[in-house]
Amino acid sequence: MAQTNEDSAEFEQYLKQQQQEFSTYQQSVDKEFAEFVEAWKQAEGKYKAKISKKWQQAKLPSQKQWVGYSDDLNQRTTVDFDSGAITVEVHQSLTSQQVSALAKKTIAKLTKTSISDTLAKDPIVQSVNKQLTKSDKKLAITSSTKPLLAKKHIGELANITSQSQQQKTVITIPLRPSLLSENAQRYYPLAQKQAIKWKIPTSLILAIIHTESSFNPLARSHIPAFGLMQIVPGSAGKDVTQFLTGKISVLSPTQLYSAEQNIEAGSVYLHLLMSRYFKNVTDNKNKLYMAIAGYNTGPGNVARAVSNTTSLKMATKAANKQTSQQLYFQLLENLPHQETVNYLQKVLKRTTYYNNLLTKEST
Repeated sequence: MAQTNEDSAEFEQYLKQQQQEFSTYQQSVDKEFAEFVEAWKQAEGKYKAKISKKWQQAKLPSQKQWVGYSDDLNQRTTVDFDSGAITVEVHQSLTSQQVSALAKKTIAKLTKTSISDTLAKDPIVQSVNKQLTKSDKKLAITSSTKPLLAKKHIGELANITSQSQQQKTVITIPLRPSLLSENAQRYYPLAQKQAIKWKIPTSLILAIIHTESSFNPLARSHIPAFGLMQIVPGSAGKDVTQFLTGKISVLSPTQLYSAEQNIEAGSVYLHLLMSRYFKNVTDNKNKLYMAIAGYNTGPGNVARAVSNTTSLKMATKAANKQTSQQLYFQLLENLPHQETVNYLQKVLKRTTYYNNLLTKEST
């Protein structure tokens, strides 16, 4: 009996030590991410201040727009994946011949420069790497050799327009209307692979990519979140790495700029929302609604919208008492942000669209 008590005390001490070690490790990971966020915010702030000296509106890359500046900051190029246009702005009045030459030069650069090279030349990424002194914390550049745009994505040169006023010229180069559908095809094999592996609809993955980034491979947001499915390294990223490797770690932005790794991370997080956070929600539509909203705002906010508490258990009970129609309207009414309400509606609509498209192609 004495031996048993001694063994029990040793085991309790072991568990306590393990818990302390895990807590210390988690604090270390959180600190690492906080340091990165601080470095990223500082780099963004400094570059934005620099741009502001030349431009009234200091635009930076975003979820659905890639924005690049010339070295002297006199030229700004914006690729809008959502509206389907390239805009070139230059602090100079140009002749029609100069407009044509600049448009062709811009198209050549965008269709020849790889995503890796574009990222390597990004001033914010360069600045972050200077701040993160430890080599293992620096942002390794993804090895994607694909360009930001393919030649087939560019619209007819005859449709290029320009406006010149007050020593400034704005050139608009249309992208083909099929850009979104072609990009969906481009990433479909990766989405299908993860959909099969994690038992979630391919159409849902494509709908989330469409809604999060409009298939912009270099998407980023102020949070910061990165890549096609807009993964936040310090929240969803930690859940994903713990699930895949058994160890919490922070996914770097350049890992998330790899289309394959990004779609894997986003798909795993969707899987976790459905199979862990909302596992016991019995109605599949209810589970889908809660997972989509959770992807945008987190499972705690979804639980609060459903049960007025952050308890997932209480939210599950409340959801299981409702029809899918009742739960859907409750989410629209109670979700904390209008952005999430819009997000849920858009993703559902686009899931139906891609599901119909994939069904037609398979028949």
